[in-house]
Amino acid sequence: MIKFTSYAKCIKFLFGLERAEIKYDLKNIRALLKSCGNPERKFKSIHIAGTNGKGSVASMVYSVLTESGINAGLYTSPHITDFRERILINGEMISRKFVMDFTNRNLRLIEKIKPSFFEVNTAMAFEYFAEKEVDIAVIEAGLGGRLDSTNVIKPVVSVITGIAIDHTEYLGNTIESIASEKAGIIKKKIPCIAGLMEKKALNVIKRKCGKDSSKFYYAENLWNIKRKKITDEYTEYRVSRKRQGSEIINIEFPVSGKYQQYNIKTAFTALDIIGIEAGITFSEDNIQSGIRNIKINSKFFGRFQKVSDSPGTVIDVSHNVQGIKNIRENLKSCRYNKLYIIFGMMKDKEYEKCIRELEKLDAEIILTKPGYKRAEEPEVLFSKAGKKEKFSISENIKAAVKYLEKNAGKGDMILITGSFYLVSDFVKLKSIHL
Repeated sequence: MIKFTSYAKCIKFLFGLERAEIKYDLKNIRALLKSCGNPERKFKSIHIAGTNGKGSVASMVYSVLTESGINAGLYTSPHITDFRERILINGEMISRKFVMDFTNRNLRLIEKIKPSFFEVNTAMAFEYFAEKEVDIAVIEAGLGGRLDSTNVIKPVVSVITGIAIDHTEYLGNTIESIASEKAGIIKKKIPCIAGLMEKKALNVIKRKCGKDSSKFYYAENLWNIKRKKITDEYTEYRVSRKRQGSEIINIEFPVSGKYQQYNIKTAFTALDIIGIEAGITFSEDNIQSGIRNIKINSKFFGRFQKVSDSPGTVIDVSHNVQGIKNIRENLKSCRYNKLYIIFGMMKDKEYEKCIRELEKLDAEIILTKPGYKRAEEPEVLFSKAGKKEKFSISENIKAAVKYLEKNAGKGDMILITGSFYLVSDFVKLKSIHL
């Protein structure tokens, strides 16, 4: 059996475990964790699932923990520029050495049971957190919840952010069925927090909490939030509890977008419950610096993030209908002469509905394909467009960028969206330092 002696070869092997079809059960992750001595039992955790907002909420909670002096871990996916962005402790990425050592140590089992890329990553993260003796780890679910590889932990609190139609082939094609899968992360007598979602989904979450004797918190009922100021660098919010006489805290969130208000409410609720369940006190300074430093601590990139001027260029990793709707809302506060959009999406996404949302914008839309096996062909995307005169096709991100370098003016705006993988390709092509 060959052992990896270079990080590059090790990473290539791990990415080779990715599948066009997603495997959706807990058999392999349990085998991997058993082989590692069940590290998931050796640290406290917060478990976060949801269609939209889970990455934002996870990153906020983790950043505040880090600023509070807690030895905190964060596990998220996908990454944008570096695989190691997925696994962090106190703002630092997992070491290349640990990635190699873990892979080599478990290579025989990996070759035997053939786990997915995500299953191996999850086991790696849990062993890393256990070895580094984190006090608490914030764990973002990958797909769904009930049978997601992360759903082997017993957290101090479960969080379910927004729910929308996504991954219908695995989670069902109704809001209720998807909510039921997300609700699978709820554990008996473990408190659960829900973010903003449709009443139908909320009722599913509440019923599951009742069945499991889990205390339920609805973040929208607990907080008032007002947007005070918007700059190119941050959005300033005033946050207070809804109860009378509540204190007010002002925060600077380094990402624009009205929808982030809902994520902030969910994150603040999570911090409250973590404080109770884990005995942690968060000062106002800790919360303010945690939110302000979210990009530094959490590698929180690609959320309607401006990466260059003249023309203004924004990257956004939105990859479902609600995410595209959020982008449309964000654009209302932007000034530009002409809008260009580079768009590409995965085959398993509702790309037709996303394209119809983009068609509502006064924009020239370039359909392309990220360099990833699950990416849909731009010709297929084009076939779903209603107003075809708004669209053109480029075979890859390089061709799309070359076209815009010739055509976009200084006062125009370029938006790259539809997939983490497309944003990643763009950032690497342009050598953008996030």
